[in-house]
Amino acid sequence: MLGGYISDLDTGDVFEPVEYELTPFICSEYAHGAEENCELFHSPLNSVGRQVRPPTMIHADKMRILEKNCLKEQRIGGMKGPDARIHYEYNAKYHSAAYVGETLVVTGRIVEKYIKRGGTYLWYYLEVHTKAGRLVTTYNDLTLLRNKAKEGA
Repeated sequence: MLGGYISDLDTGDVFEPVEYELTPFICSEYAHGAEENCELFHSPLNSVGRQVRPPTMIHADKMRILEKNCLKEQRIGGMKGPDARIHYEYNAKYHSAAYVGETLVVTGRIVEKYIKRGGTYLWYYLEVHTKAGRLVTTYNDLTLLRNKAKEGA
């Protein structure tokens, strides 16, 4: 269910899209945080002549889309939700580069929510396109929510 906590999400939930402009600051700061020192991500003074979005920024896009769709769990805004979670497994495929100045649109859905060995798992599928429609990234993410069976242990 959208609008609640991340743990309220369920199979078939379709996220309200997020749209934002890719800025030099976002690219550079994300690259610093990921300890990526390639000049492509920090400046337009590189071999392609344009500042490029770091490929792992899909993780920040996941945070953006969750912030917009899980209103009771505003992690970026500083509030804490009730459930810890583990970024268990992911697969990102990069289809094209995104450049500073482009507007990006992040869409996605919950493919499946299931319980295995007492743990609740969420399988996310996200896509990032430019506003013009060019596919940048596809992303599958498996997240393990708090293991309810082991609470209090």
